[in-house]
Amino acid sequence: MATKSERLYLSRVANLGCILCRHLNMGTKDAEIHHIRRFGGKRSLAPVIPLCPEHHRGNTGVHGLGAKGFEKHYSLTQWDLLEQTKSLLGETTGAENIEE
Repeated sequence: MATKSERLYLSRVANLGCILCRHLNMGTKDAEIHHIRRFGGKRSLAPVIPLCPEHHRGNTGVHGLGAKGFEKHYSLTQWDLLEQTKSLLGETTGAENIEE
């Protein structure tokens, strides 16, 4: 169960709208929360990005294409989108410490 502060943070992220639609200059569509997990890590500890239903669960989304297919299709990674999300929220990313 998420804490109140975690729920507020997830709401702030979702309210940004789809980060990929924004990146592609398609405007901001309503977003769902996507947890970026590596190596089967815990979902509750995973960083999150906002994605519209199509870019999240659809055929051209991260779950439809898989992480590698998504990266190839859009020429950017989920981690790139995390950096953009954090920037919009006014947070530092710490992405320089992420090993790909």
